[in-house]
Amino acid sequence: MGPLTTLKIGGPAEWYFAAQTRDDLVAALRLARGADIPLTLLGDGSNVLISDRGVRGLVVHNRAGRIERRGDDIYCESGALLADLVERSGDEGLTGMEFATGIYGTVGGAVFGNAGAYGKSMADILAWVEVLTTEGELVRIVPAGMEFSYRRSGCSAHGWIVVACQVQLAQGDRGAIAAEIARILSLRATKLPKDLPSAGSYFKNIEDPTAEFGKIPAGRLLEAVGAKALRVGDAAVYEHHANVIVNLGHARAADVLALADSMKRRVKERYGIELDNEVRFVGIPHD
Repeated sequence: MGPLTTLKIGGPAEWYFAAQTRDDLVAALRLARGADIPLTLLGDGSNVLISDRGVRGLVVHNRAGRIERRGDDIYCESGALLADLVERSGDEGLTGMEFATGIYGTVGGAVFGNAGAYGKSMADILAWVEVLTTEGELVRIVPAGMEFSYRRSGCSAHGWIVVACQVQLAQGDRGAIAAEIARILSLRATKLPKDLPSAGSYFKNIEDPTAEFGKIPAGRLLEAVGAKALRVGDAAVYEHHANVIVNLGHARAADVLALADSMKRRVKERYGIELDNEVRFVGIPHD
């Protein structure tokens, strides 16, 4: 599974299926659930750390990525890259998606984790979300029913799987939209590695209503405790951003987990704050 993730880490899947269309995706998910087969849904492989021992059951690789303009809204299947949705919005002269510029992952993953930046999140721009329930039914849910909070939705609690969504945007100036996208990309280029595998920000920011955008950056705390000097095997903290773990070549999941534990421990000892993982561990637990 390693080559299918942005960290380039992970053992084998017991079974693997690439769903190229929405119908493929729904059929595979219903089949796995109906047969009581352990199921893992993989998007673009970001924000995930796959076990060195691999994954039991069926891995469904979501490649269903249709994007379609509908008035000032855009319909999007869950396997589409968030970056493609941002680009398409700008090309159409629709504003509202700029905040998501440079965020790794698929649209489905962004909805699942309520991805966001600069004080905005997916919850702010969604018209509705289509999910597959644990009973195998397709249901459209408005944002108020998605139970969104910081980096969370109701998907985990209810076993919902995001199939598609529609975002509400507004007419804007193409030049201004392009300029804002370019500005954010330039900003992110200083924080995220171009040539080293990573999963983006490893820990969630800390909620604090008195801080800018209501969050204390986890990277700021990690920088203060000297996390950039940490390394386990070929897993290391990125030299330009203390909340990013990179694979220097042959890192294992076990190395990343040990490094992350060390980072969390330093912050806990200094500030009494327990960092919460943004990157999810998936697969067979390590001994």
